[in-house]
Amino acid sequence: MLSNSLNKIMRVAFWSIIIWLFIRIFVFQIFNVPTFSMNNTLKEGDYILVNKLAYGTRIPITPLSLPIGNTYIDWIQIPYLRIPGFTNVAHNDIIVFNFPLEDDLPIDHRQEYVKRCIGLPGDTVLIKKGIVFVNNKKITESENILYLLDEQKNRLLIDSSVYSPAVFPNSSNIKWNADNFGSLYIPKKGETISFTKENIILYKRVIEKYENNILNLKNDSVFINNQYCINYTFKMNYYFTLGDNRYNSIDSRFWGFVPEDHLIGRVSD
Repeated sequence: MLSNSLNKIMRVAFWSIIIWLFIRIFVFQIFNVPTFSMNNTLKEGDYILVNKLAYGTRIPITPLSLPIGNTYIDWIQIPYLRIPGFTNVAHNDIIVFNFPLEDDLPIDHRQEYVKRCIGLPGDTVLIKKGIVFVNNKKITESENILYLLDEQKNRLLIDSSVYSPAVFPNSSNIKWNADNFGSLYIPKKGETISFTKENIILYKRVIEKYENNILNLKNDSVFINNQYCINYTFKMNYYFTLGDNRYNSIDSRFWGFVPEDHLIGRVSD
């Protein structure tokens, strides 16, 4: 009798774990906001519910891994694949994604970031004296969009001629800073750019790291996978993010684009 009861308890526990794992991997996940970069929308330490179905659930890239911590077997990885979602990323969505610069880790084991999506694939973003323009349109403040600060408060404007090496693309040839940034075209899947000295700097990481090519420069000529190229067609969509607490946020101004395969989900209201 005791044995039967124990078997029932074990079965219930087993299926409970399976259901929990399924929901966590494919449907929803609870995240803890690690920093104050999204104040006052999301405060440090807040718990948020991330909807993975909204943009389509990303199939685990490193399937042999534990959902707690960062334990995984990295020699078994599958190509990026996403189940179709019921919506696309929209302007001002608060999104959760894996931090793109952690090249030494599989994509789905990189640190989770939460930011507001300002730019979509195909958009052009410009920040001028701290004011954000998307496709030449100034973003206006509202009760629900807190990333625009009062123009008279909390603003530490930097002269447009001052180059910040911490700001993307981290090159002295492009003298941007956190308050004077761009203009920057956000790559869109299927769109083609013609190479210039400037956009090679801007999109070098996209071509090499995110889209797995070998890029070489020889006497101002561009070679991709040992083939001479005058242009490049993007294989994936990319996004541009900012923190709502902009002057205390490390975001796309500092490390560039969020690749589509790094998206985890949308923060639920």
